[in-house]
Amino acid sequence: MATPRSAHRRSFAKTTIVAMCVLVVSLSFLVSMATPVGIFRWGVFHDHLSARAVTLATVLSTVLLMFASAYVALIAVGGFVVLYRDSCEERGTPYSPARPRERIIGPMRAAIRRRIRPGARLHPGEVVEVRSLPEILTTLDDRGCLDGMPFMPEMTIYCGHRFEVHRRVDKVWEYAHGTGLRRVRDAVLLKALRCDGCSHGGCQSACQLIWKEAWLRPPGGQGAKAPAAVPQLDLAACTQAPLEGDPRYVCQMTEIIRASTPLSGRSLRHYWRDLSGGNVRLAPLLVALSIRAFNGMNWRLGGAPWPVLKPLQSDSSPHVEVGFQPGQWVQVKSKHAIEETLNRKLCNRGLEFGTDMLFCCGGSYRVAARVDRIVNERTGELLTFKTPSIVLENANANGGTVLTPQNEYFFWREIWLKPEPSLEEQECVR
Repeated sequence: MATPRSAHRRSFAKTTIVAMCVLVVSLSFLVSMATPVGIFRWGVFHDHLSARAVTLATVLSTVLLMFASAYVALIAVGGFVVLYRDSCEERGTPYSPARPRERIIGPMRAAIRRRIRPGARLHPGEVVEVRSLPEILTTLDDRGCLDGMPFMPEMTIYCGHRFEVHRRVDKVWEYAHGTGLRRVRDAVLLKALRCDGCSHGGCQSACQLIWKEAWLRPPGGQGAKAPAAVPQLDLAACTQAPLEGDPRYVCQMTEIIRASTPLSGRSLRHYWRDLSGGNVRLAPLLVALSIRAFNGMNWRLGGAPWPVLKPLQSDSSPHVEVGFQPGQWVQVKSKHAIEETLNRKLCNRGLEFGTDMLFCCGGSYRVAARVDRIVNERTGELLTFKTPSIVLENANANGGTVLTPQNEYFFWREIWLKPEPSLEEQECVR
């Protein structure tokens, strides 16, 4: 009798095999329909249909079979990817991609592109200059926002400096209020620029700052004419909105609903924007689409979508304090070990273990910081953790199959980590 843990792998394999069989059949039909039209014209349908009707039916059937074959092939590819990644999770082997998912534009190509299309959208890899603070203030409303997106005091230190575009922000996944996928316009992330929380109660989330394109310009470009009167806007005062006497902070993450519009998750147009805007290369895009297609088919066939987590069936969760410090190297535990620390809500002492964090399992990372206070993105309240969380360098959100550009840090419980084995210990294991 199959165990619950092996049952999901059996369903993955079953769906992959079914997709492969259907693909073989559809390709066989496609090959047969690619024969000269004369075979059909003088065949059994000749006495009932005109030659033009037979030809039209053949062409339409061929096109439909091509689309069906491509879709089934996508499901089959997704099945192989899922089986490989699930196997890595079972063994505790990380499968984080080595190459960045962005299509980085080179300096020469960026210069030519800017010369031909000065108003074109910014692409990953382009170098931009943050406008001066007076210029930016002229774009803001009385809440310190542009199109609902706040320009925060933590961003002022970067005015006048040059940075490389990391990704475009054409969509975000809003989870604080559960509204899901949302459309953002004319915004980018700049490489390595994160909020230090100094104007938000010392928040330690270290969110990557979102920059509206109106706040940026090509390096060396002439700034806008100095306004006759610079708006007297207190950006620090715009960071708080007291509610019943209690401080409530306002930041880009608490205002993300105001700065965006609903976006249907079923639409595929946002994937095209990712590809054309350079946020993703073709190969990572096809992998994401194949996993999404596979999960949909596997669910229809009665299986569980990947990835699969089997937490404890209890409301409590264990707790361990190790005392990891910034700079220390740690290793993320295997999926099985982490499952034993999660309650039925996939949480450990209130902190959720997201399925996107599985790609880090088994990997080695350096501790970036210990986090004990963050701004609640739903309420704006400054929360203090009873149990500090750990932030790891280069262990960031990957966007899942939706490929959102958000590059936020994961928060880790110490019980999900273990000290990195020394070289002598690694040699003994070998």
